[in-house]
Amino acid sequence: MKSTVHFFKIKEEIISNLNKAVKEIKLAVAWLIDEDIIRVLTQRREAGIDVQIAISDSRENFLNNNKFREYLRLQGQLFVSTKVFLHHKFCLIDDKIVINGSYNWTYHAISSEENIMVISLDNSIIEDMKFLEKFTVKYRYLCNKCSVKITDLNILNSFRENSRNLSVVLAELDEKEIILRQEFEDDVRRSFAEARAAKIAVSTVLFERMMADGAGVDSVRRLLHDEISSGEMKSGFRKLEEQIPHRVDLSFEYIVSRPKYQSLFSEQEVGFCKKLMQKYRL
Repeated sequence: MKSTVHFFKIKEEIISNLNKAVKEIKLAVAWLIDEDIIRVLTQRREAGIDVQIAISDSRENFLNNNKFREYLRLQGQLFVSTKVFLHHKFCLIDDKIVINGSYNWTYHAISSEENIMVISLDNSIIEDMKFLEKFTVKYRYLCNKCSVKITDLNILNSFRENSRNLSVVLAELDEKEIILRQEFEDDVRRSFAEARAAKIAVSTVLFERMMADGAGVDSVRRLLHDEISSGEMKSGFRKLEEQIPHRVDLSFEYIVSRPKYQSLFSEQEVGFCKKLMQKYRL
């Protein structure tokens, strides 16, 4: 495996490698807007190359669908990811070259700080083929499980009205996540404060460590990982359990089990906490 990193003239490097294709091009990019690149992909399809393109359903991709007219006429394959936000920027060429990096295949990216890696593979080296297989499996998943296949311009045009303004959507999701994480942290802090006010001897060291760490999701996740892997509950939980009546409702495990916060944790973490709370009918 040989690799080169490019910070300048990235578009030219991409086009140069696309023109090397003799058999197949598989492309997965969030935004494909640069018509020079689309023209090259169309030309490669016209030359008999099997070209497959997967893009996101972001509104910007459909502002001018005529750029795909000739590509679709030549039966180039085009997929629009609708079930997940496709944010990849990778290209597989003849099972020999992988292009990957931050560069969006757009006009704006030309003037941005971006990079790509161009990785040349040796088919006789097992490690190289395992590396390629990871990209290939992901590509099949994106096309076969997450996407709508576009067979003509009419189908593509329907996305002009129904596509998402992903810059707004992602900003809103980030904002919701930030707020939810802060509310989680506040609830953890309140639970510790209530336990201390009730003179329950929860670990001061653990509390201070959590506060220094923000008392947030990542801090709690690490503690949960310890409990799940060791099968032993933290001393703070045991202290809450020992109360008569028990006060496990003040534990971070209880907070994690609440529907409001389950999206912040993995299925394993939530399942562990929910099963634990069932013992106490919470």
